Amino acid sequence: MKHAIIYLHGFNSAALDHSGKLLTSKNKLAVLERFCNDLQIKFCVSNIDYRDFEKILAHFIQLHRELIDQDYNVVFMGSSLGGFSSEYLAMKTKSKAIMINPAINPSGQLVKYIGITENFETKNPFDWNQANCDQFKRYEMELKKFTTEKDRRTILLDMADELIDSSQTYRQYKEIADVTIYKGGSHSFEHIEEALPIIKKAVIHG
Repeated sequence: MKHAIIYLHGFNSAALDHSGKLLTSKNKLAVLERFCNDLQIKFCVSNIDYRDFEKILAHFIQLHRELIDQDYNVVFMGSSLGGFSSEYLAMKTKSKAIMINPAINPSGQLVKYIGITENFETKNPFDWNQANCDQFKRYEMELKKFTTEKDRRTILLDMADELIDSSQTYRQYKEIADVTIYKGGSHSFEHIEEALPIIKKAVIHG
């Protein structure tokens, strides 16, 4: 069986530099790239503009379909808003999701970024408005109604996340997902090395 991870980065972030190379300066991506190379897992990454979420979903659902046609077992994986996106894409494609410090209420959590003018990683001009936040409401509603086997959602939480309330995430998902918590850390997720056995189980053995 061939395996693939479709990875989605967080809001106002990036996974690739301007030349299209993986941002291995980000420890999480460097570790995941090595992990995938060692286990011969296809690691699919791209830069995402979250201002048109419907377009994003269509793109990744198509990518999922293409990988399935090539006989890959596909898992969605994402951090922060990418975690939320991964859960939704997994629901739509009947796949698994690995969610790292996921956003659970992006329509509300992203309001504080209205007016942002520059991507944190690429420095590209970037504008964010209320409509960009509101677009997530319908998807939040759909996910609230979504039920599936507990092991189809794997959640990794740094409890000292400075941007998202990890305790709230834990309470929301503890009964419906395989949740692992780590003391300390940050929103960037500092425990990726320790989490590799859990990721391996979800991707290959789950």
